[in-house]
Amino acid sequence: MKNTNTEKKNKTWLYGPNDGTPDSPFYNFVFLIGGALRGGSPRVTVKDELLKEVSVPYIMLVNHASFFDFLHVHKLAHPKRPAFLINEYYSTRPVLRFFRKRIGMLSKKQFHTDLAAPMGIFRTLKKGYPVVIFPEGRLSSDGRSYPIVEEGAAFYKKLDVDLVLTKVRGAYFAAPKWRSRHYHHRAAVTVEVVRVLKKDEMKAMSDDELNALIEKDLFEDASLDIQCSYRQRGKAKGLENILYRCPECGGVYTIKSKGNSLYCTSCGFRRTLNSEYHFTEPPYTISDWYDRIVELERKELPELHETIDVKAVIHGANGGPTRKETGVCTLTKDTLSYHSDSIDFTVSTATIPCFAFSSGTEFDFYYKNELYYFYPVEHPQDPARWALFADLLYEKRRNEKQNHEQ
Repeated sequence: MKNTNTEKKNKTWLYGPNDGTPDSPFYNFVFLIGGALRGGSPRVTVKDELLKEVSVPYIMLVNHASFFDFLHVHKLAHPKRPAFLINEYYSTRPVLRFFRKRIGMLSKKQFHTDLAAPMGIFRTLKKGYPVVIFPEGRLSSDGRSYPIVEEGAAFYKKLDVDLVLTKVRGAYFAAPKWRSRHYHHRAAVTVEVVRVLKKDEMKAMSDDELNALIEKDLFEDASLDIQCSYRQRGKAKGLENILYRCPECGGVYTIKSKGNSLYCTSCGFRRTLNSEYHFTEPPYTISDWYDRIVELERKELPELHETIDVKAVIHGANGGPTRKETGVCTLTKDTLSYHSDSIDFTVSTATIPCFAFSSGTEFDFYYKNELYYFYPVEHPQDPARWALFADLLYEKRRNEKQNHEQ
């Protein structure tokens, strides 16, 4: 006990009395560095009048269109600095781990059972700090909010605090997951607190009612809610990794980009984005095109059997050592399999609500508490396609469950 007390005194002397909380002097520094890494700032409009009604501490839920949404939410007039719940991967890397601990950030394994995350939320609220959560758990692919696969109504009720629903609009086109370049000049983002649910209000609602309300209030379709004009060239670069099938001939991986245009190398189909990120001919929006791909891929589900060679980067459990290898992934409607010289496993797709992925790069998931990043060798579009297959399989299971309950 003596050594523990000495360690606490040393930390207090080094980092101040608020070490490990959002009141740490490192808190604003972390957001300053985040803004610098973004390389500029869009014009952010804040609408947070409803925050005056909230009791502290509280849970804030936010839609997730951009990696930089945490910077946008930071601009709200929070009555007290909030802690953010982030992807465990970011919180276990050496430098990031140091700052996460200093400012009281919380972490969670994406789409994986993780008791540490709810316990951390309980402790943070008990200390009097709000907590910000992005319940989708992943960035939007086509500008529309994902369904929330880890529904949290029952958990939010148990926390016995107010629930704040906040929507970020305009962030998707300023920094979409499919483009490496971020548009800040003339970009506009709006952050709005759309609803405050008092804890007594939540308790009067069923879990299904609360989950449905959360999903409805946080839903955003960026293509139908343009915040400004984007006159830059090269807007389509990278979009072929999301809109990877031709809506005309159905060709897989035949879409290429040039400037503001996408075109099919098989049938010659071509569409050009205007300054509002709309195509000049049908399908008129990115989400419209994506819907056509969804319908094409839904037809593939009954006979789904995809195999790809991958380079794998495996992050050890709880920040353990990282190892690299090559292997083969196979996806069917029932199973996901991975085989390499060192490991061989098969899991049911029923245990995979979705794949988190980086456009044109990798998709990832947890197996036995280790985080597997799979980098396809041949087609950079594979991550988006496999993620869509996982979404469709989840949708199928959810519909079957609902029909069974009726």
